[in-house]
Amino acid sequence: MVPMPGDGDAFLGFATEFADGERWKLLQSEGWDDFQVRLAEVVGELPVRRRQALMMLLLAMVDQTVDSAQVREFLDAHDASTEEGVEAVIAWLRQKRRERG
Repeated sequence: MVPMPGDGDAFLGFATEFADGERWKLLQSEGWDDFQVRLAEVVGELPVRRRQALMMLLLAMVDQTVDSAQVREFLDAHDASTEEGVEAVIAWLRQKRRERG
């Protein structure tokens, strides 16, 4: 697996934050403004598929298609720092959305 060019660590960093239920709660209650700024700054710099995966992940968590524990389990089983791992995240989120109906 070949790492994707660009700021892949930012994608993985945010995906990991979303997977950390405690940190997700902390971001909402204490650091929301900083989180919004960091997310806005990084999104435009990510390669397109990473940007897509990040937005899909964020929306899936907001609409409760997946929760932090599910994201953590998925990320532990897949290397989201690679192109193949990002494609796996996208495919997984699409499947979860279909399952939800």
